[in-house]
Amino acid sequence: MMRRAAPLLVLVGLLAGCGRAEPVVPSGPPPLAKFSSVEQLNAAVTTRENADKTAKMTISGGVDGQPDQEFYGVGVLRLDQGGASMQFAEQVQRPGAAPAEVTLVVQPSAVYLKPPADAVLPPRKSWVQLGRYTSDPFYRRFLPMAAALRISDPQMFFARYGDAVTITNSAEEAIDGARGVRYDLHADVAKAAANQPNPAIGQALRDSLAAGLTSVDLTIWLDESHRPLRTLIDQPMPGATGRFKLDSHYNTWGKTIYIGPPEPTLVTQQ
Repeated sequence: MMRRAAPLLVLVGLLAGCGRAEPVVPSGPPPLAKFSSVEQLNAAVTTRENADKTAKMTISGGVDGQPDQEFYGVGVLRLDQGGASMQFAEQVQRPGAAPAEVTLVVQPSAVYLKPPADAVLPPRKSWVQLGRYTSDPFYRRFLPMAAALRISDPQMFFARYGDAVTITNSAEEAIDGARGVRYDLHADVAKAAANQPNPAIGQALRDSLAAGLTSVDLTIWLDESHRPLRTLIDQPMPGATGRFKLDSHYNTWGKTIYIGPPEPTLVTQQ
């Protein structure tokens, strides 16, 4: 009788062994697509931004080693055929004074600042238009900020520097809780100035070269739909010590946003 039971015991053992098979572990999501050429990257970002047109933003930054140059702001971005327009409510540090609240409006061809309430302005004026001849140190600090904001958006960066841009590195990297791909971009200012078809932008690039700015680096993070999640500029300050940093985070793309200049009667030149 015992010899007849042996095949049954073997069968039971085999079935028990099958029951101990390792469970199948589901694989994670597929890796996000990465672009190997600037042309592909530019086309993907431009197509996405032209469809969305607008975003909300937060910005922070300053100049290394100069706490009184730090800033933080919240605002909006709008992309049109003429370029990028932005408006921010900012808190900025001031040497020997309390932090100040200002409003900054950056348009393709103009920069406007609504200064702190304690600023001395002509009667019935509440805004200042900033430009290359602005001399007041407090107002001048917003010029590199405006210049950096104009190229912090990837589409504007590509438009300004064209074929002078190279991708130095890329990797999948989560940002602000979302999956994304990071691209490290490098632009040669001399090459961009030589090849820029827009005379005004070409002159601005040559001015940057004359001031000692030979290259610009921009790091961007894109989500799976190629929308910017974050951009980071960290570069030398032409004609000054320290490095200027601008860290921008984007969200809520595609909402209706209007950004216009201040009423002209309220604006004074600086």
